[in-house]
Amino acid sequence: MIVSNATSIKLPRFSTKLILSGVLLLLSLGCNSRSSQNNHSADSSISSQACLEDLNLQQLDQALVHCNNVVKQHQNNPEPLNDRYLIYTLLGQNNLACQDIYKGLELLKQQGESADPMMRHELTVRKDSCMQHLNITDKG
Repeated sequence: MIVSNATSIKLPRFSTKLILSGVLLLLSLGCNSRSSQNNHSADSSISSQACLEDLNLQQLDQALVHCNNVVKQHQNNPEPLNDRYLIYTLLGQNNLACQDIYKGLELLKQQGESADPMMRHELTVRKDSCMQHLNITDKG
């Protein structure tokens, strides 16, 4: 007879961050089926999807500078904020990452029915992650 006990596995903090970063990267890069209707600034020279183009995990500070420019050019579009969330998270700047998600959700509210449902889903999932992070840091 095989008896299984439920045990919790405690991973070192670095491993947890590494796993979270990998999952976030896969979610972000795997969900590039975003519609072009989100590109509200069609006349700008930088695409609203440019934050994560040519992302180099060894040069996250440079990626953040680039993404900040994208966010500035697409101030009414939640997509670059959603992408910058990933960069902030990889840099360990979770509070700034979550601020972007909340701003993105506000922009989606303003878009009403025309908002991209996939973007709404991504931002909602990340908001839940922010809430979980907040609960963990409050307890710690």
